[in-house]
Amino acid sequence: MTAKDVFHSMFQYKAWSEAELFKILTESPSTFTAPHLTDALWHLAHINIVDNLFKGRLLGDPMPCSSTTTNEPQHLSDLSLKFSKTNNWFVNYTTSVTEAELEERLNFVFADGKPGNMKKSEMLSHVLSHGLLHRGMVSGLLPFAASEGWQDHFTTFLKQ
Repeated sequence: MTAKDVFHSMFQYKAWSEAELFKILTESPSTFTAPHLTDALWHLAHINIVDNLFKGRLLGDPMPCSSTTTNEPQHLSDLSLKFSKTNNWFVNYTTSVTEAELEERLNFVFADGKPGNMKKSEMLSHVLSHGLLHRGMVSGLLPFAASEGWQDHFTTFLKQ
C-alpha cells in the first residue's frame, strides 16, 4: 500500500466519521445542554476552518481567513454541508495526488502570521490528526444516550 493509498483511505474514514457525528448531533439535539452543544459546534467549526486553510495551501490559494477560530454563531446544518464539501475535496485530492507530489514542500504563512514550510504529506497528516483530536473533544461532550453504539474507529469504518 502506498502513502497515497493510506491517505485516501484515511480521508474516506474522516468523511465517514464526521458524517456519523453530524447524524448523531442532528438526530439527538434535545439531549444536549446549551453549553455542550455550543462547545461542540465551536470545535467542529475549528476543524473545518483548519481543514480549509490547509486545502488552500495545497491549492496554492491565498489564505481564506486569518484565524483558526470564529466567534460567529454556528448552525449544525451549515457546518454539516461545509464538512461534506471539504471532506469530498480531500477524498478526491487523495485520489489524484501523486507520490512525488506528496513529497513536495510548500511555503506558506500560518494564521498567526509565522512562516510555514511543510511537505504536502505533512499537511495531510496534520489535517487528519487535528480533526481526530477535536472529534474526540466533541465526543466527550456527547451525552451517552445520544452516542450509544457510535464507534469512531478506523476498523469500524473498514467493516462498513
